[in-house]
Amino acid sequence: MDDETMFSLFDSLRREIGGMRQDMRVMRDSLERIETRLSRQGGLLQGGTRQVARLATWSEEIDEMMAERDGRIEDLTRRVEKLESKD
Repeated sequence: MDDETMFSLFDSLRREIGGMRQDMRVMRDSLERIETRLSRQGGLLQGGTRQVARLATWSEEIDEMMAERDGRIEDLTRRVEKLESKD
């Protein structure tokens, strides 16, 4: 193999490697964008989970307060009816 052929092959190999480097940069950039998007989505999911848990706790507290209120109203109604029936 003569020198000119060897240099030609070397130049061709160098161009191929240069093209692969560019492809690798594009892939790395794409992967970084995907990772960023997944992190953002993960944060949204975690935030949603926390909000649902807070809502469930709030709902249970409200249910207890309403049951307590209904009990008091029922007790007062019974007392008023008892007082009115004595007349």
